Amino acid sequence: MRTRPHYIPIIEAEAGMVLGEPVRVANRGQLRFSLPAGHTLTSDNLHQLAAHHAEFIFIAEPDTRSDEQVAVDAAQAAHRVMDIFVGAELDDPTMAALFDQVLGYRSA
Repeated sequence: MRTRPHYIPIIEAEAGMVLGEPVRVANRGQLRFSLPAGHTLTSDNLHQLAAHHAEFIFIAEPDTRSDEQVAVDAAQAAHRVMDIFVGAELDDPTMAALFDQVLGYRSA
């Protein structure tokens, strides 16, 4: 089954949700808590995330859209991102990297 990453605040997370990306909580540059991508959250995990002051996580939700709808949504997202960056100098490596990250995030 195809999944779709979704960025949510930790207060909306529920046991049984699956992480779409690894979670790494650091304090003063030192890793305090981590969970791997694909991990199914438990109530204990949620308590640990709250105790370590995690704020947001990526979860993997089932994607029930058709292939055609995925293509339409991706094209619309790319158009919106192009509108946002219309005046940007994409020859600048930093701006190009930002553009790539935003486009990748919005197209997921």
